[in-house]
Amino acid sequence: MQLRMIPQIALCAVGALAAVQAAELTKPNIKPGLWEVSVSPKMSGEMPIPEDQLAKMTPEQRARIEAAMKNAGAKPHVYKECMTPEKIAKGFEMDRGADAASCKRNVISSTPSELTLHDECNDPKRKSSTDVHFEIKGGTQMNGKVHIVVTQSGKSMTVDSTLTGKWLAASCGSVKDSEPEK
Repeated sequence: MQLRMIPQIALCAVGALAAVQAAELTKPNIKPGLWEVSVSPKMSGEMPIPEDQLAKMTPEQRARIEAAMKNAGAKPHVYKECMTPEKIAKGFEMDRGADAASCKRNVISSTPSELTLHDECNDPKRKSSTDVHFEIKGGTQMNGKVHIVVTQSGKSMTVDSTLTGKWLAASCGSVKDSEPEK
């Protein structure tokens, strides 16, 4: 489900300018090393969970899901991300899971300091649209916005996230990939 992509987007946001196919993109101005990325999601609409799955949940499970949705943007989620030269070169590819075959990506713009993408996934059971815009400043600061709309079982949910990132150090220390800040 694309909701699970929100943390991944935040964790990979610093590398987002290296996304998609190399022929369509300009090499990003991203400094390798340890980055701190903060994401603040705001969710609205209905959770796109099929009625048969909702019927199998206990009232407590449903209450936890509703509370998680309500509180998702209460405070920013902060992550540490190790941006290696290899990761920057490989780029940012969202794991779409089962939706992969039904997804198409459109690079709207790509420069060393900015990237704008639009993804559409049209699986027969679930449709989603993702708009991403990132800016890199001086190779050491990043900000971005992600807008996702997921529709399934006649229910639509929108997730709007703002992201900020800053380069912390040339060495990643004990951070091997990415991890939430404690």
